Amino acid sequence: MIRLLQFFGLGFLLLMGLNGLSWLIDDTGEHRQMRDALPAIQGREAVTLGGSIGVGIRFPEMCLDGADYYWNSQDLFEVAAVADLILDGPAPPKYWVVVAAPTAQSYDNGAPASERGGRRREFHRLLFRNGRFGMVGGDWRQVLITALTPALGYDAWAGRFQMLRHRMGLAEAPPPATDWAARDLRTLDPTRAPAEAEAFTESQAAHLERMAYYDKAIPRRAEQALLRMHRRIEAGGGTMILVVPPMTGAVRASTERDLGPQVREFEAMAARLAAEGVVVSDHWRDPTFSGNYDLFADNQHLNGAGAEAFSRSLADELRGRGVLPRATCPGNQKSTDFPTTVGRETLQSVNRR
Repeated sequence: MIRLLQFFGLGFLLLMGLNGLSWLIDDTGEHRQMRDALPAIQGREAVTLGGSIGVGIRFPEMCLDGADYYWNSQDLFEVAAVADLILDGPAPPKYWVVVAAPTAQSYDNGAPASERGGRRREFHRLLFRNGRFGMVGGDWRQVLITALTPALGYDAWAGRFQMLRHRMGLAEAPPPATDWAARDLRTLDPTRAPAEAEAFTESQAAHLERMAYYDKAIPRRAEQALLRMHRRIEAGGGTMILVVPPMTGAVRASTERDLGPQVREFEAMAARLAAEGVVVSDHWRDPTFSGNYDLFADNQHLNGAGAEAFSRSLADELRGRGVLPRATCPGNQKSTDFPTTVGRETLQSVNRR
């Protein structure tokens, strides 16, 4: 019995040692980029939060000095938590652009059946480094797992393990890193779009069903998180802008058919947030973009030309509604009421993966 206790005790000490050591290791990966990008937000006019569809927002085209802090699979609970982190820092932005699409309210990366637990743990590591050890969306499991396991985690090493297995002939090579400059030039083949949209929606529906089985209150809690975020931003003199970027007609049709209740739930949430003072700009059904496949890199993400066109259109809309002040961009002949600086931060592997 004593030896068994000694065995478990040594295992625990080894785990804690690896955990402590891993905090000192800089793997130059996503966690570092998430951490290093935070200071770039200070003093900027605007910031983008949300999932990878944030690639459709280009601040230079909007005549805003903005920074990007969205990343792949960022859920609405993480959006609200990172907003708290930024608001508690010096010189937070005035304009908070939250990008979300129908069904976003149904995701919780910390849910027991979520396929995105690794994303939540990466986010907790970011919070830990900033002295925040509380829960995100009431999720205590991922806080505990993050605290008790090596900080680099399996998710960070999975690609290296796969490469090792590939060299031994036991697995395929890891997928190459995405060339985002090339992706900005990609256009979606309209003949492939319907099949790809069907596969995406089918996978999404199964994932959402599993999460809802364990927690049917995710949408309600996500809305409450956004509402608290809005009230805090508003109290500080800022403006929260909920933007729903356009997607292709193919993915919109399959989503409305297979996930109609979630689409209507999202639209009802957006309407309630608008009634509370959130600026809502919904372009999910925008015919200017949805039928023009040359503006998309895939069914969900605008390419470079599409993002620039959408950002200009969005800026015109928001200025017409009095949300943004008037400004002059290079090549834009509109008058200006104030001097503006154009800037945009990029998080290559975090934001657009």
